[in-house]
Amino acid sequence: MVVLRCTRRLLRRVRQRPVEHAPGSSTLLGDWYANVLWVRRKPLILAVSARTLLPVLIPARDPASLAPRLAEALGQLLAALGIRAQQIREEQRQIEQIVFARTINRSILGTMNDFDRMLDPAPGQTLASAALELAEAPCGPIGMESPERATVKLFASLKRT
Repeated sequence: MVVLRCTRRLLRRVRQRPVEHAPGSSTLLGDWYANVLWVRRKPLILAVSARTLLPVLIPARDPASLAPRLAEALGQLLAALGIRAQQIREEQRQIEQIVFARTINRSILGTMNDFDRMLDPAPGQTLASAALELAEAPCGPIGMESPERATVKLFASLKRT
């Protein structure tokens, strides 16, 4: 189960009422923060892992399919980062159930605003490729580490345990 901490704008778009007291996410990447962005007059959802700030981009359509589309896009990014298939499948399995909640961390929202300003996909560029470019940026909330490296380190730490 994953907690998706949405902005008001996204909650209205997906027509969800947030829970007051969200449980902790069972995923390795923790809670996810999400907002609607407009890129070239198309709405996108930017979701960011609270733990590593890994960004995921998906089209903002069909609220009912949000969980499987988020899981699929996350799987593509994790595979591109060299994460083991078993670890990817487990993370995707946990995302199948989403609990909607309000955002609570302003520094993550600030990072999302930074990603929004940096996002400028080239014509024909995939959303996964654009998200990987964002993931290379150093981020203050994780000690100026890049989300890409923070995510790889997090998953690599499981191999040793």
